[in-house]
Amino acid sequence: MCRAYDNISFRVLTSTQKKRLRALLGSRRSLDQAGVSSLAAQAKAPLREVEAFALSQGATPKRYERNLGTLGRDGQSRLLGASVLVVGLGGLGGHVVEMLARLGVGRITGVDGDSFDETNLNRQIFADLENLGRPKSEVARERVRRINPAVEFTPHAARLETLGPGMLRGCGLAFDCLDSIPSRLALAALCSRARVTLVHGAIAGWCGQVGVCPPGGDLFHKLYGEAKGPRGAEVELGNLPMTAAVAANLMVAAGLPILLGKPVPRRSLRFFDLQEGNL
Repeated sequence: MCRAYDNISFRVLTSTQKKRLRALLGSRRSLDQAGVSSLAAQAKAPLREVEAFALSQGATPKRYERNLGTLGRDGQSRLLGASVLVVGLGGLGGHVVEMLARLGVGRITGVDGDSFDETNLNRQIFADLENLGRPKSEVARERVRRINPAVEFTPHAARLETLGPGMLRGCGLAFDCLDSIPSRLALAALCSRARVTLVHGAIAGWCGQVGVCPPGGDLFHKLYGEAKGPRGAEVELGNLPMTAAVAANLMVAAGLPILLGKPVPRRSLRFFDLQEGNL
């Protein structure tokens, strides 16, 4: 049986709740969504804690069955106990949030002060005709709830600069999905002070870049320290849907080992060009 449940960041189940859950689980080794919801209701416990406890007892929520071959029970439990920050919920951030929710990352804080408009429809996974004019953070919250109700998504319909360092409290990782260079530098500075590793992504046309910046790292200074304006090459080259999807998934792939407790790479920057076929 997996013992990771006792070492990750959950609200602690009471001994009575654990006893109740053990009795309800019995010899079951697989749980569908209805089963997880029923256990949570009967034990009066949050879904995320019920899923993690079930994993610790050898029972697998069906939604994670295809994760376990790679992540293992310990890894899946660790993800359920993880907390991340995603800043920017558009072309990159929408895909990042979608993948994190499907992986079962327990807490996601999403920051974006914008609303959807028609220019977002070509690439932003949460953008559709019904959502035009709606705040991106609220649409993301609804999307996460439909994908994985065990994941707690906290929306902030505000600019990063207005929120301050408190939003990083308890976070194990942050994702830079912004399109403003000053905002990227501000986020990097906040993460450095809070000792939080930051995963960066940016795209323009067919090309993109993804990197990991540990606390105190100089990745953002090297990339943007000499920038002449608030935006990059995407102003002229635009943002293609497949480029955004590739970059976002590479960002999640770069962040996942860190959430699983692997060492943070000291140097990590990757460029890709989809037109040339270079990844």
